[in-house]
Amino acid sequence: MDSREAYGIKSATDICISGETLYYVQKYIRDGEYKSCIYRINGDSAPEQITYGESEKSPRVNSGALYYVKYAKDKESLMCMENGKEPKEIASFAKIADFSISSNMILIVAAEKSDGDLPFYADKLKYRFNGRGLLRSYYALYGVENGPTKIYGGKFDVMGVSQNGGRIIIETTEYGEDYSMSDLVEIDSDGKVIRRITDESATINSFDVSDSGRIVFSGHYGLKPWEVSSIIFPEENKNIILGNDSSNTIISDSFVGAKYSVKFHKNDVYAIGQECSSSFIYRIGDGVERLTEDRRNIMDFDVSDQIAYVYSTQDHPSIIHFNKEYDLNPGIEGKIAEAIRMDNGEGFLMFNSKDSPTLVFIHGGPHDAYGHSYFIEFQYMFRNGYNIIFTNPPGSTGYGAEYARACVGDWGGSPMSYVMKFIDLIRNRYGINEQIGLTGGSYGGFMTNWIVTQTDIFKAAISERSISNLLSMVGTSDIGFWFNTIELNIDRPYSASGMKKLMELSPISYVENVKTPTMLITGEEDYRCPIEQAEQFYVALKLNKVPAELVRYQGDNHEHARSGLPKNMIDRLEIKLKWFDRFLRNRE
Repeated sequence: MDSREAYGIKSATDICISGETLYYVQKYIRDGEYKSCIYRINGDSAPEQITYGESEKSPRVNSGALYYVKYAKDKESLMCMENGKEPKEIASFAKIADFSISSNMILIVAAEKSDGDLPFYADKLKYRFNGRGLLRSYYALYGVENGPTKIYGGKFDVMGVSQNGGRIIIETTEYGEDYSMSDLVEIDSDGKVIRRITDESATINSFDVSDSGRIVFSGHYGLKPWEVSSIIFPEENKNIILGNDSSNTIISDSFVGAKYSVKFHKNDVYAIGQECSSSFIYRIGDGVERLTEDRRNIMDFDVSDQIAYVYSTQDHPSIIHFNKEYDLNPGIEGKIAEAIRMDNGEGFLMFNSKDSPTLVFIHGGPHDAYGHSYFIEFQYMFRNGYNIIFTNPPGSTGYGAEYARACVGDWGGSPMSYVMKFIDLIRNRYGINEQIGLTGGSYGGFMTNWIVTQTDIFKAAISERSISNLLSMVGTSDIGFWFNTIELNIDRPYSASGMKKLMELSPISYVENVKTPTMLITGEEDYRCPIEQAEQFYVALKLNKVPAELVRYQGDNHEHARSGLPKNMIDRLEIKLKWFDRFLRNRE
């Protein structure tokens, strides 16, 4: 398999049901760019393409008209297509994040264009953000009548809107902006606040308001990244956990991430929950009912009098379920990994042979999980002759609250022990050889850096969008000032004791121990794990005469391995394979 073939998949997202018709977006890479078109399925007929600009997303239907977003580099427009007529533009902005249509009102969450050439003055802790850069503009709520009018906004973001023709509920960060926390607020059609719905600021995955006016959201209160999400009815004093977590943090690199939703249909709630390495759709009525099968990852869904959803498995990137199943990639059948439970967590093996070299992958987060979802890089490396090991060590989601919190204050300890124990298990069970490489991104990059300072068993390592110095990250990451301190049980990061602890837990403090040839890969616009983190570790390795390379991708942010520039993602797979081939197979 070559790298271009690896990224030749098609993925479905933005599922939308209207009567007996399903609308969805098909996303793919062509000519080095991401493209997307809207398709529909009537009944159980074959999918039919209905837009052709290759820049359409977010279909919604109201009163028989199809609304969608048409996007370009510097402009996004809400479009309306009625009865096969030519689409007409409703309103345009720099970016559109969400929109909601009722019988008498169109509401749009959008950001206006700002002047990037003007000096920027920061006066808040959160003044830049990964994927957005310097926060020169914020998302606000606009009403559309004769033209767009700002209804609600400020020096904070409106994150989403839901309405039922009577109640208008918005998600806003105005009470927790620095920490990217949200609240649900009810407003009237003029933007006047009626009441704050949430008791305190929360992490909100998704929310909805029913036809009868009930409100529901998935998430949790408080600034606790490891906290298990619940389905919360804030006006009813009612919380429900679906599976082990009412969220979905199973990761994939298929450039269309899982889209979390919680939705009312009539008076029942439908939402996604996670159990270990699988996610499911649940219905909450008089009780809780799990509706979908095991060993798959729900990427998106919608509900009417029937349910439609798109899911991924380890061997199939994107399958639509609506009356029957539609595989968007019928020519692809990937390798399914063996799942092995160990010590309350889980690990996976894609086995070629005992004579093949082995690659060990560590996920980010740390509160994410690998699971039953198609992973381009795993399939690529497996097809190129490697055994693949990936694990969900302590800190991973899907295995309960205690397990998710188990790495807090101990980023390098118990997670490393788990990974090393799982490698030993595979060695003993399958007799794999000692040609083992290590790689991971974000927190997985931290773990890669940490592990090579603690052991020499790996013949080569590749650390991506990584963390090497937890102290400097506090002041340079968009979330470091709060995330590092909370995750590592530190009250004041710039106190003498706080700085001491941050450095004690940082890989850079032990870099002189490293003997493993290490490549560092990062996007130059990464504000989550800034490029200075990789630069520090790279320079230290070179000073210590350790074989090392630093790869910098222009135009990419923290998502460079999942939704970066296609040319960079293709190059990334090639250079990773070349690096591991060099040290694990002695191929120059």
